[in-house]
Amino acid sequence: MNPLPRLDALHYLFTKKQESFVAHCLDLDLVAVGKDRAVAEQRLNAIVRAQISAAYSAGNYTVLFFHAPPEFWQAMQHAQNLPSSLLTVETEPPMVLPVKNKMMQVDLPVFRALSAA
Repeated sequence: MNPLPRLDALHYLFTKKQESFVAHCLDLDLVAVGKDRAVAEQRLNAIVRAQISAAYSAGNYTVLFFHAPPEFWQAMQHAQNLPSSLLTVETEPPMVLPVKNKMMQVDLPVFRALSAA
């Protein structure tokens, strides 16, 4: 029997990239993209709920042990705090997890060149 993972909270890191937002659940290494932060978070919430519910329904808890790589956790430490929220997941009994949200602004490099012609 697989051990039950301990999910006390979820950590969401939001990154603005060009015209969209990337929402990343670091605890499960799941990602969603949306036109704005609210849409990205809504999509990520749906993915996270599905992942946790499926794991508990099937008794396959190994999918809940995948964390994001360390560089994303380090980025979370330096990101701007956003208000926390709660996410209810359909399990037996239902699970209510606090979600800690942070926002990171990413500056993408722009490579420029001047043609000689």
